Amino acid sequence: MAKLYVFGIGGTGSRVLKSLTMLLASGVKLQNDFDTLVPIIIDPDAANGDLNRTADILTKYQNIYNSVGEDNQLFATKILTLKQLLNDKLPSVSDHFKFGMTNTGQKFGEFIDYNGLDKENQALIDLLFSKNNLESDMTVGFKGNPNIGSIVLNKFTDSPEYKEFTRSFNPGDAIFIISSIFGGTGASGFPLLLKNLRLNKPEIENSNIISSSKIGAISYLPYFKVANSNDNSKAIDSTTFFSKSKAALSYYQHAIFDNKETINAFYYLGDYSNNNMPYSEGKSDQRNNAHFLELAGALSIIDFTKDFNSLTENDSTIIKEFGIEPHEGSKLKLDHLGQWSKNQISVPLSKMVLLSKFLNKSLDVLFQNLGEFNRKDNGISREFYNQEFYRSYFLKFIQYFDEWMDEMEDNDVSFAPYHDNQEHDTLLDFVKGKDVERGGFLKKNKASANQIIKEAHTIAKSKKHDDESEPSRFLKILDEVLTTQITKILN
Repeated sequence: MAKLYVFGIGGTGSRVLKSLTMLLASGVKLQNDFDTLVPIIIDPDAANGDLNRTADILTKYQNIYNSVGEDNQLFATKILTLKQLLNDKLPSVSDHFKFGMTNTGQKFGEFIDYNGLDKENQALIDLLFSKNNLESDMTVGFKGNPNIGSIVLNKFTDSPEYKEFTRSFNPGDAIFIISSIFGGTGASGFPLLLKNLRLNKPEIENSNIISSSKIGAISYLPYFKVANSNDNSKAIDSTTFFSKSKAALSYYQHAIFDNKETINAFYYLGDYSNNNMPYSEGKSDQRNNAHFLELAGALSIIDFTKDFNSLTENDSTIIKEFGIEPHEGSKLKLDHLGQWSKNQISVPLSKMVLLSKFLNKSLDVLFQNLGEFNRKDNGISREFYNQEFYRSYFLKFIQYFDEWMDEMEDNDVSFAPYHDNQEHDTLLDFVKGKDVERGGFLKKNKASANQIIKEAHTIAKSKKHDDESEPSRFLKILDEVLTTQITKILN
């Protein structure tokens, strides 16, 4: 079994990791014997809202996984921090998925000790960096300036986290890098990280293994705009996103793609939508809504593991783009996805959505219903719903999941495959384009959540999950019921 190290650089990196976590929670799996995901978030803005939301989601996922074990369909993939991976007690290594960044809590001019340079070197710096660059506060990242990021991030290989990463890397493990091409942190961090990964230095542990490992990456072209960024007083201007992307692509061509041994698989994503994000230079205010392209980016990571065995060292880089089926309007449904993407997420994602709807609309009906599922011995006790697993871990994760789905729907390119007006008696009629009979004159209501409750009682009565812990039994019974119902609906 192998580990997949996923470096998420900047805000986009955090958001794609969030989407990947939601897919893994739903039952989508890494392929080709990859059983462990090791997310590593690189962002100098430690207070970034996207970063901290993703870190909390990953932690909640871990709490659930540790409570139910690995023999489940939901939350089945192991997710570890570097510290957990090595069972390391070093206080200098973070245990919360964030890559430690040193000396970023200052202005760029202070970082390079501009005032300590002689006049000749100051003159050279003045040619390369503007006064605004030198005064830039790196506490909130690089604010769309990859020229600053390339200087600062060049030192991240000296960090304890990078040393722990190299120490934990084994033959057969792989690496995937997420970045944007139109900002500062991602545009500068990706080529620097890739360059260092491909260097074989005897003084770096396992450097020979890492330098010859298989590496994939996704780089985001512009896919949103920043509101009010054309104000000259603002540090981030979305009108420059495309020119920055062109410059970065030109550099990538000769620095990465012309070198056949640099990267094995590369994925592009971008969109010409009018999706406007609120202006923010960083910290907790940078908390962008989820976007469908981030879900597509998470699928690119699954695709990389699918193709892993066919990637060879001497081949040119495999370059892929993401496409959808022709359709009218801007709202995407499951049927608009390509066949492979649809096969990957239709059942798992629909199952998770239905689980959330059931807990929201039908839990009171379940409690009033007598049956084996509501009995402590081989079902789920009422006390379970007040325990830490359910209230602090599982329910909070489901709330994050609902938020993620709602945000993807509320976009210029809207991913809206599900209805949101169901009640208990119509719960199963929730997938757009897949109508379920709601009953009527001489017609049976096939959309009622009573079917879920009835089947849950039947499975609990069979005692097949009696040896499981209560959290594991809860997930396994509902997963079995919902898989059956979703398969009927989609087929």
